[in-house]
Amino acid sequence: MRKLFVHHPLFRLLSPLLCGSLVYLLILLINNNIGQLQETFLGQELYVCIGLAYLIQEYARLSLLWFERASGPKNFVLKLALHLIGTVAIGIGLVSVAMYLYFTYVLGYTPNSRELFIFNSIFSLITLIYLVLYLSHQFLYKINTDLITREIRAKEEIEVDFQRFKRGINPELLFESLESLLVLMKKDVNRAEHLSDHFSRVYRYVLAKKKRELVPFSEEQEALRELLRLFSYLPFRKITLGKVEVSNTWVVPGSILTVVERIVRSTIVSVEADLKLDILEDLNRILIQYVPEEVLRGGFQTEQLSDITGNYQFYTDGEVQVVTEGPYKIVEIPKLKLDESSHC
Repeated sequence: MRKLFVHHPLFRLLSPLLCGSLVYLLILLINNNIGQLQETFLGQELYVCIGLAYLIQEYARLSLLWFERASGPKNFVLKLALHLIGTVAIGIGLVSVAMYLYFTYVLGYTPNSRELFIFNSIFSLITLIYLVLYLSHQFLYKINTDLITREIRAKEEIEVDFQRFKRGINPELLFESLESLLVLMKKDVNRAEHLSDHFSRVYRYVLAKKKRELVPFSEEQEALRELLRLFSYLPFRKITLGKVEVSNTWVVPGSILTVVERIVRSTIVSVEADLKLDILEDLNRILIQYVPEEVLRGGFQTEQLSDITGNYQFYTDGEVQVVTEGPYKIVEIPKLKLDESSHC
């Protein structure tokens, strides 16, 4: 679509043959010499017209290439007007010189103004047709490009919405909780009720906060405690929340829950040991630290937090990353201020 068909070798070879023949017929019609067709259709004048068609079409094609690559002027209408005037003027010069040489050295006399006017008018029209083809192609290309861009953007938005929906539903946690609930209902109804309570509180928080951009850390902390209680009913290592020393700051809803869940899923399952999480802070970051005992098939890395990083990029230049310091693995999350959000 991007390459105009006039640059195609086959078009460049065949088009002047047809165009030159039509020019020859048109000149005969203008001069009222249609009767010559039966006698001299393949005469010298036809070849001259075809030769001029090759000359003008190649010149017009090269002028289009120059027009595409020319840097100025910046105004498209002015650039188009200059290209139109310049192309037609040079085309008239080429036709005039070619006709003068043909009439002088082949026919033996100088062409008159009427003959030059006829040839220049017809071949100027051909040059204008090339320019119209170029413009129509460019506008069509622009329209199609805009349509494709909008379709790609709409597709990306749908994919982002689907990922948000998937994170909000969290199907893995949902089915694990329901499966554990089915098992507990047969053994201990009271524990099953407690599991159901923790499960409903976690999902109520996740679904209720989907329309909010930011929430206070204290709200996220309460939901985190419910999530940890829920994990105690699931086949993961027992998790305890150690120090929580975070002042009044704001977080993207569900970001802390997601980080903790991925930490838990990357830790070796064991009934002999606990996983202790500390949530601390420095000047600009929230720090979630723990002593890792990670599964052999892959540890917890920064790349696994790309979705959270994308969410935080709307509010801060700080990065969400996983670092290792001594025995600890630390997840660093930028602290957000209320004035960094317009709709919280």
